Amino acid sequence: MARSFSKVTFMAFLIIFFFSAYVTAEETPSFSRNLSPLSLGLKREKLSHLHFYFHDIVTGPKPTAVKVAEAAMTNASSTGFGFVVMMDDALTVLPERSSKLVGNAQGIYASASQTEVGLLMVLNFVFLEGKYNGSSLSVLGRNEVFSAVRELPIVGGTGVFRFAPYVTAEEAHSSSRNLSPSSLGLKREKLSHLHFYFHDVVTGPKPTAVRVAQAATTNTSSTGFGFIAIIDDALTVLPEISSKLVGRAQGMYASASQTEVGLLMGLNFVFQERKYNGSSLSVLGRNEVFSAVREMPIVGGTGVFRFARGYAQARTHTFDTKTGYTVVEYNIYVFHY
Repeated sequence: MARSFSKVTFMAFLIIFFFSAYVTAEETPSFSRNLSPLSLGLKREKLSHLHFYFHDIVTGPKPTAVKVAEAAMTNASSTGFGFVVMMDDALTVLPERSSKLVGNAQGIYASASQTEVGLLMVLNFVFLEGKYNGSSLSVLGRNEVFSAVRELPIVGGTGVFRFAPYVTAEEAHSSSRNLSPSSLGLKREKLSHLHFYFHDVVTGPKPTAVRVAQAATTNTSSTGFGFIAIIDDALTVLPEISSKLVGRAQGMYASASQTEVGLLMGLNFVFQERKYNGSSLSVLGRNEVFSAVREMPIVGGTGVFRFARGYAQARTHTFDTKTGYTVVEYNIYVFHY
């Protein structure tokens, strides 16, 4: 009798437990749910071409681009390495500034190369013309100013450009046209694995990472919360800085956490090796420095990495506590055409 009662009690307990768990799960608010693309009004993807002109005014009574920060070494640098500019530049149909305004380029550019005038571009093209009014395209890329043609990844968009993965930007007409992917030489997508070492030098006579701005509270913060650094770091085949150079990491990182050393990473891996020479990958993500493995999104690319998507895994290989010199191992997995 006692044994039977015990079994009945136990079974009743299980039923009540699972029922309670089910009810709790149903009643617990969730921040995510699956949707059909059609529920957001998304239809078949198409490829569009936009053409316009970008006006950058750095002097005079009404500049549209203003310097907001620089490194201690910027004025001594032949490339102005370390300066940061905030901009609100007009976009027009024709080269003349008086021609029809179709939008503005709003954001920042920063000198992120010590060997040529190579700018980190982090900005939004905000449109106000026709069906594009209120829509925007987000850019994260590298602009080698004195090259005849530069290619910058479009990493996202809003309005009619929601889910936009990429647009080729040269300089840039309010009119648009649809294109076939094959017209840009796009073939079957493939997955590639890249492996290299990242060298971050923050002290000494030739630093490759320089602080350009910080908050009033940065020096008293245990995490350095609020500092911004511009970088031009070497990428090599092996952990030794003397090993073969395959590219540079150019852009910025900033301390964006008050509880751990968590960096905002906005940079371009610019490659110079074989078929990858002149191609780049854009990274926008979070780097929790003292975690064994960190993962950051690849949000775009240029050259052989046009339309790239993927992720980068970072592992600290060595860290010198006296000098701050850091070597980070990177494995990148990226889909591209």
